[in-house]
Order: sequence, then structure tokens, then C-alpha cells
Amino acid sequence: AAGVAAAMAGAGPTSVVAAALSVIPMDSWTARTLRRGVVAARREYPDTLTMERAVRSSVVIGGYPWTDLAPEAVGLAFGAFTAARGDFRTSVLMAVNMGRDADTTAAVAGALAGALSGARAIPPEWSSAIGPVRGSCLPSMRGYHVLDIADLLTPDEEEARRP
Repeated sequence: AAGVAAAMAGAGPTSVVAAALSVIPMDSWTARTLRRGVVAARREYPDTLTMERAVRSSVVIGGYPWTDLAPEAVGLAFGAFTAARGDFRTSVLMAVNMGRDADTTAAVAGALAGALSGARAIPPEWSSAIGPVRGSCLPSMRGYHVLDIADLLTPDEEEARRP
């Protein structure tokens, strides 16, 4: 959340990573995986596949099958975001391609990159595939498009100025 907030405030990829690390206990598994993923992503590689494998190897604990753990997903997501230098499409695809808890990893990498560049960074063929929600979890949201929900959650400028 701190990384997304920094990106929305205009920070670049390096500052987004720093903002995230500033609120995570430095001796935690999450901080360690995030740092390892980012360090690996900042190195030079001959191609994207080699980079993806290096970031994945820097974060994933080999032989540990339970991949639905937040510290690993955070490290992979920030690694993908860093390797892609904040580019939305590249961040999301790299996160998915690294596997493991790919939906979570891609969502986090996409949130960071989307906050950095805005909705215009989302490829039109991706955003056009999203329709109104069914309201399975929140029946009151049935029929709303995700952008409608975002508008409902975001105060307009006049509301934001009210005491």
C-alpha cells in the first residue's frame, strides 16, 4: 500500500520500492524477499527469460511447495515491477510468467505499475475484457463496472476539500 501511495503521488520506481520498505520491519521475511527480488531485478541480463528466472530464484525457497504466502508474492511482485522499470504490461506479464501465486503477484505488480502510470497504461485489449461485476461477494456492487466502483471509493475534488 505504501508503494502504491508513493506511485500515485508521483514517485518513480526506486522511490516506490523505498516507500514500501519504509513500513515493513527490516528483519521480516517480507522485507528480505522484497530486497532480494529488487536487487536481482536491477542486474543486467541477456534476455527477459533469464531475468525472470533470476528474480524468481532470488525469492522462492526451493522445495517449499506452499506458494500462497504473502512474503514470496511481495518479493516477486516488486522484482517484476523493478525489472520492468514500472511499465504496466511488462510488470504484469513478468509476474505471471514467474508462476507460483501468479494471480496475487500480478495483481500487486499491476497495482504498483498502474499507480505509477495510470489507467492509460493498461493495454486496451485487457481493459475492454472487463465487464460489470456479478456481485457474488458484495451484492450491492452487482452491475457496476470496476471503474464505477473506483469512482464510488474516490472522493471528487470538492468532497476532498470539505473539513
